[in-house]
Amino acid sequence: MSTKPAAGQTEALKLQDSIPDIAATSLIGVIAKLEMILGADRDIGDPTDFPWPHIASVLRDLKAIAGNLPVDRRSRERTRSDVAKHWESAVKLVAALEEEDAAEHRGGVAVF
Repeated sequence: MSTKPAAGQTEALKLQDSIPDIAATSLIGVIAKLEMILGADRDIGDPTDFPWPHIASVLRDLKAIAGNLPVDRRSRERTRSDVAKHWESAVKLVAALEEEDAAEHRGGVAVF
């Protein structure tokens, strides 16, 4: 029997491992992070031991204040529209950062 995780499980584990590096920008984001932590499919030992009940308590408090995560998914059209709307700005930002980095490597100053 193989103990190697399936591709979907590997991606889920990578996402879970990235949680500490991702900053939440809203209460809903904090709730999402806590939901992922509590819902992780890893062996966490005894879920009644510290810190698990405490994390669950914080999650309940946040949900009481901010509400639950939205259950509906955004439509693909709305997502594509948002991407299109911000794509040009993102391209300009990446180009500016690349130019700034290149200027630093040349010892010069980037001019925008």
